[in-house]
Amino acid sequence: MKPFRSLIPRAEAMNIISSSITPIERVESILLEDSYGRIIAEDVIATFHVPPFDRSAMDGYAVKAQDTYGASNFSPKKLKFVGVKHAGECFEGEVGPGECVQVATGSPMPRGADAVIMVEDTKKVDDYVEAYHPVYPGANVSFKGEDIKKGDIAVRSGEHLSPGKIGAIVALGISSVKVYAKPIVSIISTGSEVKSLGSKLKPGEVYDINSYTLTAIVSANGCIPKNEGIIPDDPEALREALRRAVQNDVIVISGGSSVGTRDLLYDLVEEMGEVKFHGVHVKPGKPTLFGVINEKPVFCMPGNPTSCLSNAYIFLIPALRKIARLPEAEPRTVKAKIGARIVASSGREQFLTVKIENGIAYPVFKKSGTITSMTNAEGYMILPINIDTIEEGEDVEITLLE
Repeated sequence: MKPFRSLIPRAEAMNIISSSITPIERVESILLEDSYGRIIAEDVIATFHVPPFDRSAMDGYAVKAQDTYGASNFSPKKLKFVGVKHAGECFEGEVGPGECVQVATGSPMPRGADAVIMVEDTKKVDDYVEAYHPVYPGANVSFKGEDIKKGDIAVRSGEHLSPGKIGAIVALGISSVKVYAKPIVSIISTGSEVKSLGSKLKPGEVYDINSYTLTAIVSANGCIPKNEGIIPDDPEALREALRRAVQNDVIVISGGSSVGTRDLLYDLVEEMGEVKFHGVHVKPGKPTLFGVINEKPVFCMPGNPTSCLSNAYIFLIPALRKIARLPEAEPRTVKAKIGARIVASSGREQFLTVKIENGIAYPVFKKSGTITSMTNAEGYMILPINIDTIEEGEDVEITLLE
């Protein structure tokens, strides 16, 4: 049996993880229609102006601005109506003094016009248009290159492709982009007592909860989960599973990291790579192990479902987001009053799951192995190592899970 290495604080564990991982470099080309949420891997440089011509920004009439000076509700300016120009159409003539052309939003500006008066500020009377409001040169006009100039970087490498950025790329006529590949995360469940869904359980056996919760965590944080199955407590089977798994970008293993005769992962990670730490001053999640094999990070989570999921929130999510080049997740916190007296675990930072009702946070944590400690939780609070008790009614800060 391998005892825990000296337990380290959570902050130190997170620093070790962060310094041991690097953002993914692999790049792939995808259609723009599939690019939402991806991280672009190239600068998108405009090869032409957007808009490519001066165009109307409003429905109305293209005019010479000076022809509207002095217009009011009591003294409208009368302009001769000389044509209609729909979006996508070109007016062949030229707007002369005292004339106007009807335009739609997006219509190219007719030659001779330097402003657009909005349709609601006009009234059409026979072959004339009465303008009730003056406009200045450039009013309600989007000028060539006003949005994006030729040669501008419209979207920078490393940016998250939002709907707005996708729209800018479409405006440049680009149909495919290079993006960073989504990291592939191998998920391994260990333990001879762990069985897949559909199996009939015998006494002492349990279903494989962790691979499903970890799959959800991985998918929600910019990565692709790859379930490697359930591996029994056998050194050769685990060694072979690790050999397969390190072909991918990240390895996440549940079970097998606590002290015990069947817990073999410490030895295997040490044999194939390097154990960076084993044991953290947190509850739940004390037996967490982190190592590196072939420059691939290996997370060995506790087998208990609550401990595994709690540690995924604490340690795994920040790492996945860094590897996937996603921005750090901004924790959402709320203030509440604790609904019961809490006695903390001595010597360990404690993550306590809670449910919030009417501004009161009620603890729902039961034991490390109870999955309902997470299913009933809306958030968690952190009890520092130096806190022994929290009295009912004290103010606390809750980090929301969703």
